Amino acid sequence: MTPSPAARDLTGRAARLLLRHHIENGAAVALCVALVVLAAALAGGLLAAVIAGIGAFCVSMADRPGSPRAKLRKLLAALIASAAILLLAGLSTGHALAMAGIVVLTSLGLAVAAALGRSALPQAIAGVIALVIGMAIPAANPAAALWQAWLFFAGGAGYTALAMGLAFARDDRDRRMFLNEALLATADYLRARARLFDPDTARSEALDGVIERNGVLMERLQSARDMIFTGRPNAARRKWIAGLLALLDLYEAVLSSDADWEALRETPDRAALGRIAALNRALAEDVEAIALALVSGRMPATVDRDAMVVALDEALARLGREGHSEARAALHPTRLKLGRALRRGRALAELLATPEAEVPALPDVALSAFLPHRADWRATLRGHLRLTSPVMRYAIRLTLAMLAGYAVTLAFPGYVHGGWILLTVALIMRASYAVTRQRRNDRLVGTLAGCALAALLMPVLPPAAVVGIMIVGVGVIHAYATVNYRITSFAASLAALLLLHLLEPQSFYVADRIIDTLIGVVLSAAFAYVLPSWEWNDVPRLVSAMVAANRAFAAEALSEAGEDGAYRLARKQALDSFTALATTARRLSGEPPRDDRRLARLNELLAAGYLFASDLASVHGMIRARAREFEAGTLAARLAESRAEVAEDLSATSARPAPETLRRRGWFELRDTDAPTVLRRRLLHVEHGAKRLIAQANMITSPSA
Repeated sequence: MTPSPAARDLTGRAARLLLRHHIENGAAVALCVALVVLAAALAGGLLAAVIAGIGAFCVSMADRPGSPRAKLRKLLAALIASAAILLLAGLSTGHALAMAGIVVLTSLGLAVAAALGRSALPQAIAGVIALVIGMAIPAANPAAALWQAWLFFAGGAGYTALAMGLAFARDDRDRRMFLNEALLATADYLRARARLFDPDTARSEALDGVIERNGVLMERLQSARDMIFTGRPNAARRKWIAGLLALLDLYEAVLSSDADWEALRETPDRAALGRIAALNRALAEDVEAIALALVSGRMPATVDRDAMVVALDEALARLGREGHSEARAALHPTRLKLGRALRRGRALAELLATPEAEVPALPDVALSAFLPHRADWRATLRGHLRLTSPVMRYAIRLTLAMLAGYAVTLAFPGYVHGGWILLTVALIMRASYAVTRQRRNDRLVGTLAGCALAALLMPVLPPAAVVGIMIVGVGVIHAYATVNYRITSFAASLAALLLLHLLEPQSFYVADRIIDTLIGVVLSAAFAYVLPSWEWNDVPRLVSAMVAANRAFAAEALSEAGEDGAYRLARKQALDSFTALATTARRLSGEPPRDDRRLARLNELLAAGYLFASDLASVHGMIRARAREFEAGTLAARLAESRAEVAEDLSATSARPAPETLRRRGWFELRDTDAPTVLRRRLLHVEHGAKRLIAQANMITSPSA
């Protein structure tokens, strides 16, 4: 029996919720931890199983999706660091000064990880958890500390072996899942773009939504590059490489269709704009169907969107008949670009349905150029050895907060548990005030919810059920660690309380857990103002980087004989710099003191940057599609002239008012569609976009801003 549309929609929603990379990673982590706990329990009993399981859990903090080689390095680093810290904490039991030294060492390690990049943080968090365990389960003597550290190390080593086995077994699946995440982010971006063509949606609201979803898409695309472009390109990997490149080509076509967005919103025919929005939503549905099929193993049947294109063509023809020929001419290029995007979407679906042996040869692109280059960690740390460095300030701030938490433990040993306070502080505090505030709120809400559920479950659950819920909790912690910290906090609190209840059933730790969390939250809030490093101080550097990246992007896009690899790399770097600035802008709204005027100016710059990138993509696509329609030498000469003007504009350093929005009507006859005239219109748009971009940038970076 054929399922009803409602049943198919429900199945699709469930699949989109469950067939996600973070969910599968959480399940894999839970499985490995469960196997370690089971093996340790069979070999040494409950206490050995608990300590070995904690070792597995600590090391699993570094188990993030990625290439097997990178994963092995991270797991070994987490294993060695956390086992060493647990041993030192055990040997320091009863020695307040020695334990304070371990607290300082762990805090500095967390700050160093922040300096080295987000990928190093999980290893540092593993060390913090090891410190907390060392304080929560004090060793009676050095021999007990060594035995505890050995069980911890054995559990972590066992987890590492299991995780690496799964990593090699799931390598192809992981690459597929990274591509799936990029496809889903593309679908969300397309849905946000549909609102651009709704005149009832405010300009700033529509563009802000597109910029936010574009930022998420850039992050997903880079994660996919890091996974898919790594390793020897065998037959299976070539397919995912080709698929990711095809997705990037689809994104290019979609990005270029925003070049005329501002003019299109003034079109008198709302029905035509509605058709364009509908095409964006239809393309989003197609891309999401490809993503779902990619992880389920069944590619979807290609959906024919020709009827929607015909309806748009009829709307454009009606505009011409009703005397709105200029509006029709303004809409026509966007219709062509959306048609190109639909064709690329179909090509992507066909490519991913192609058997591995029949995948076409890859383009001549140096894939390694699109992967992040590992900087010298010594040089990175030397660059932060100054008080003005945000990382140095964070290191001092975090260390003082951790020492204050330890001092509270010493002052009230019978009322608080220092490990939980320190863990709360370490997990909440970040170099960014806005991130610290958000994590503080999420931690508090998640902990209270976890404690409430634990209070309900502890009196009624048998030990086997407690262990089962704890294992599930470990999976949830990992699944949502980078997705929703509130859910992670909820699962962590529930698992921790159930573990303590399993070890000491007669005790009731819920109230203690809440008190310790509240103390950690208060300390985090108070020390967030110690040597603060506000995000706005970094904005001028990010703005300058974005302008420089756009200057390089323009040089490649406005070139007749540019190499495809060089153009792709320049586009990536420009969009990456744009995303870095957009991410910072989102955090600025949570910083005190808030300056709405400067935030509005920064949002205008982001809008100018996004539309400028769209203009450049539009010119590049037009050159590739219509280069043969130009007389010999004329295309190169016109591009060189525009390239020089844009480079000069984007090198200006004096602040000046941004030019008014460019009005397409009145430049010259829009009905002319020959290649030289269309190129001239496009280049005028690019040159105006460059002037607007640099004007907005200089208004922000000038000393009086």
